[in-house]
Amino acid sequence: MRHDVHRHGRTGRPTAETRDPRDVVATSPPTVDGHHALARHHLLGRHRFDDAAHLLALQRAVGNRGVGELLTAQRMNQGQGPGQGQAAGPGQAPPVTLTEVEHLQAYHQTTTNREVRALLDELIPYLQQVANWTPGPGTGGGHTRNLGPAQAGGPNRYAISYAGDGTASERIAVLVHELTHVAVNESYDSDMLNYPAPLPANSTATNEAARQTERVGDIDRDQLNAFQAHAVRSAAVLLELLPGAGFRSARMQEVANKLSGHTAQNPLHEYDAVLSHLLVWADRDGISRTTPFYQRLTEMVAETAGWRQAGLITPTAAPDSLDDQRDRVMGARLAIPAPAPTPTPAAGTAGPGTAAPGAAQRGIREQAKSTLSKLAGRFPRRD
Repeated sequence: MRHDVHRHGRTGRPTAETRDPRDVVATSPPTVDGHHALARHHLLGRHRFDDAAHLLALQRAVGNRGVGELLTAQRMNQGQGPGQGQAAGPGQAPPVTLTEVEHLQAYHQTTTNREVRALLDELIPYLQQVANWTPGPGTGGGHTRNLGPAQAGGPNRYAISYAGDGTASERIAVLVHELTHVAVNESYDSDMLNYPAPLPANSTATNEAARQTERVGDIDRDQLNAFQAHAVRSAAVLLELLPGAGFRSARMQEVANKLSGHTAQNPLHEYDAVLSHLLVWADRDGISRTTPFYQRLTEMVAETAGWRQAGLITPTAAPDSLDDQRDRVMGARLAIPAPAPTPTPAAGTAGPGTAAPGAAQRGIREQAKSTLSKLAGRFPRRD
């Protein structure tokens, strides 16, 4: 069934407004504060505010407050006041943080992977609808809630909680996963279900879970089973191709768990988002784009993006094949090689992830602290 939905515009490739701000400053005419602007440009030019890894290292080196100081100085360097471009006032979302938005925007602007760029072209505009970001412990997942519109007739607002530990790549994959949930809800308007399921006219539900139950109960059973069988079959195909994808052993287990434990067990909530998650992992891990796994994955990502754009799902699996597809997933999951045991570090040596910061990270830390010190001593605070 076609479900009418509210459409949002898509973004294209970065324009002049999204170029490296240092390029903009370098070509801008002098202002009244021209001397200070040039000095700030000299101090800030060594920091890569458009590079996710560098931003993460800065944040670890000088903390969120320190990075905020640097970003404030950068805005001044561009002739922009500290609050310009940020939401304010009643009913508007608070400014979102460096860790979430800057990393995603930098990834969008710098990726050379056309499949990733196409996905992010769809997802990035939804950043403005996220009212709350809540990082938590761990590296594996997150949760997205629809808060509803701030004002009658306005756009939905969302709250995203996510695992905030691990590398920038891990967090980016989780955030893309969660933004895909937002895109799904905006496309299908089905209380976060991964399916266009209108609410019955006689609904008495008073919360999201109850509305989901009513929506699912009102769907034609064959149509629903055809979608679920399609999603589970996709998980089985990717699991069967996974050993030849080129992932390292630990990542292969993570991918297998996403497909068997999330997609196959909960396709009505996780199908689109897991595909997005795996695409980011494949890209950030440098997986060959010529493998059958990658090629089938990107076909599935493109298919689900097309469904979201149309507000309509057109599965090709037979409705009565759902149980067979689940059996196929189980067989494929059991065939995934178990990870090799991790060697125990010898006494007195550091294990993985516990090594002291290397020279590059120490250099970033000292450079950031030096920049903050110079800015504090030479320029007045404006925020």
